[in-house]
Amino acid sequence: MGAEVFISYSSLDRDRVMPVVDSLRGNGISVWVDEGNIHAADLWSEQIVQAIADCHVMVVMLSQNSTDSHNVVKEVMLASEQKKALLPVYLESADIPAKLQYQLAGIQHLELYGQDKQIVLNDLANGLAKLGVRHDDHPCNLAPTTVKRHEKPISKTSYFAKSNSYANSAIAFLVVIVASLLGLLLFKSGKVNRSLDYSDRVYSQTKQGRVHLKISLPEDYPLVKPTEMPFGVVRRNLAISPNGKHVVYVCFFKGERYLCLRNLGDDSFKLLNESKGGLLPFFSPDSKWVGFATSDSIKKIELSSGLLKIICHANNPYSGATWSSNGEIYFGNSEGVNFCGVNENGGEPYLITDKIFRVFNPSSTPDGSGILFRASGVNVSRGPTSIFHIQLDSGNITRIGNGVTPEFLDEKNLITVEDSQLRLTEINLQALSSVGESKTLAKSKILTQSQRYGAQYSISDSGILVFLKGVYSPLYQLTILDTKTNEAKALVDKKEVFGQYSISPDSQRIAIEVVRDQISDIHILDRKRSRFNSFAKKRHNYTPKWSPDGEKIYYTSNRNDPTFFDLYVYDFQNGTEKKIDLEDGVMRVFNISDISEDGKRLLCFGSEIGSGLNELYVVDVFDGKKLKLTNNQITEWGGVLSKDEKWIAYTSEKDMEGSYAIYINSFPEMDRETRISAGGGEEPKWLPDGSGVYYRNGSKWMKVSLQLDQDMEIGEPELFFEGDYVNVWGPSHDIFADGRILLLKGEKWQNSNEIDVIINALDVEP
Repeated sequence: MGAEVFISYSSLDRDRVMPVVDSLRGNGISVWVDEGNIHAADLWSEQIVQAIADCHVMVVMLSQNSTDSHNVVKEVMLASEQKKALLPVYLESADIPAKLQYQLAGIQHLELYGQDKQIVLNDLANGLAKLGVRHDDHPCNLAPTTVKRHEKPISKTSYFAKSNSYANSAIAFLVVIVASLLGLLLFKSGKVNRSLDYSDRVYSQTKQGRVHLKISLPEDYPLVKPTEMPFGVVRRNLAISPNGKHVVYVCFFKGERYLCLRNLGDDSFKLLNESKGGLLPFFSPDSKWVGFATSDSIKKIELSSGLLKIICHANNPYSGATWSSNGEIYFGNSEGVNFCGVNENGGEPYLITDKIFRVFNPSSTPDGSGILFRASGVNVSRGPTSIFHIQLDSGNITRIGNGVTPEFLDEKNLITVEDSQLRLTEINLQALSSVGESKTLAKSKILTQSQRYGAQYSISDSGILVFLKGVYSPLYQLTILDTKTNEAKALVDKKEVFGQYSISPDSQRIAIEVVRDQISDIHILDRKRSRFNSFAKKRHNYTPKWSPDGEKIYYTSNRNDPTFFDLYVYDFQNGTEKKIDLEDGVMRVFNISDISEDGKRLLCFGSEIGSGLNELYVVDVFDGKKLKLTNNQITEWGGVLSKDEKWIAYTSEKDMEGSYAIYINSFPEMDRETRISAGGGEEPKWLPDGSGVYYRNGSKWMKVSLQLDQDMEIGEPELFFEGDYVNVWGPSHDIFADGRILLLKGEKWQNSNEIDVIINALDVEP
């Protein structure tokens, strides 16, 4: 049977705590105390967790040392979770940190300083007896009680100092009697800690001593689904505050995204009304603010008041953000194309580096000197992604290793997710290299939708882990949708990690990106044989587009140098591949979106070296000359030509209505730009009969009728079809000549209705 009293203290106070332990044991009270210096070894052992589970009362020895101790904080939080009685004993005057204020608020306490220690020790033994702790039958030399309400203690001399004055003695005697009666009344209830309602929690303790909670989410505030996220892609949508008191997650309420705040101390949920449209939550280092992204800005809300402040305007800042201890916030603007920073109090964003194209999941180092992030590499826009570190003062960028959603726990421990499992690696921050092998931090699978957009977890400074459990397969299946009957049917049984694709003019072949080991290659699907075959000798090939006669495939590649793209054509008649030399600038990013009816011009989008934003281009396939159609210093992409080639439809972040928007413009003059979408949109395609354009807006595809003569007539957007189809990088659908749509269908997203919490994830082996 375990000890009835658990002593929580800092090892730095050992000399002051052990006399208290000896006194309690002298009164026959069974006490568990860390006498093996487990804390000094920085290991929260199985014995400690088990001892808390076995005890009736936790005595918390408070001092400046213990209130600064992560281990003491975790012990108190765990005892509170298990509804153990808490009895604070002050070794000295000390401020209660915010992370313990709820657990200790309103509880009676004892002060061991400035008073007769024997009286206080007797009061402690008597108080424990009132809480049901057994001890020897002999009396404990009952003396005047020194129990006080748990407010911040103030140093003072004892009320019971000796005096030669009869009056003082009489007053002291009366004070003793009143205080004793008051103490008995205060302890009479049997439990001194506040009772919490944990009816929505499922608690379990593993054999190894792990403390695992499951927080059920209210039906009114369910977790957001992929179809409710920008572009249908799940981003990191939960975070725990550094002090471990609050969890914020992205919920869906009355047709809109909001942040929902969960207090771990009192089990309350609160919708943050000013967070409409928000996602990607992140906390300030002091846990007082929660930041988040919307389609056009970075914002923050003060938790105590609900005050909303706009930090800066931004365009689609959907690749993550981090709040550094240096007072700056770092994020990826334009879906991560620009790696930016901004002061926490607001201002104009500034570029951190122009050497990273598409940054994901930035996370500040503990000292604020650098940032971890995920990217394809220095000056690399597409390819396998890794974890990198940038030193802010020098701009030096160093590859750290593999993994998803990197986060420094402290100066020497790096957390990542690999194969959907949380890993902990000791890091030499100065050398930016690992020290020894990484170890598994949690055996549960962490929900991860993609390598780029990260895993659904967050961890506090004290090691409280919150995560969404689950496994999501990134394998997709080509699917044909008949928009007249709304019937969807798999084109082939094969499932792969597919990317962009193009339907041949005769509709019998599909050229498609197939991604294996994060490396893309182009395969040809022969529909008659239901077989995929590759044709290029080297991989790293992207954005295929058929020639109008179906005899050639045009595509881009960074196989020769990952920092820039070349243009290639493959001729199926003679089985040869040819590189088309581009004039007027090297392309840092280069994608093909359409081809002219005569096969002489490619419509492309990308950026040249020295520019970070996508613009629209026309490329002559014979001489490689490029004509730049736009130069707006904003991201514009995915241009497609009308049947008569007098108009172009494309995606732009120009006015940011809802996110991206769809525009049409005269071609090639580009002097009649008109927005045709409402409420956002991307990936336009012209309908085969020339009657208009359809485009994607999340899980809905909208259709707009167009009459593009001298008197332009533009219809209102109307629903074309809807469905939970995969959104890959770049255009993620194509249309057959008969009007059927080719789409990608992924595994059905299993939305969680609970958040998993491990209180002591860092201290006990899984």
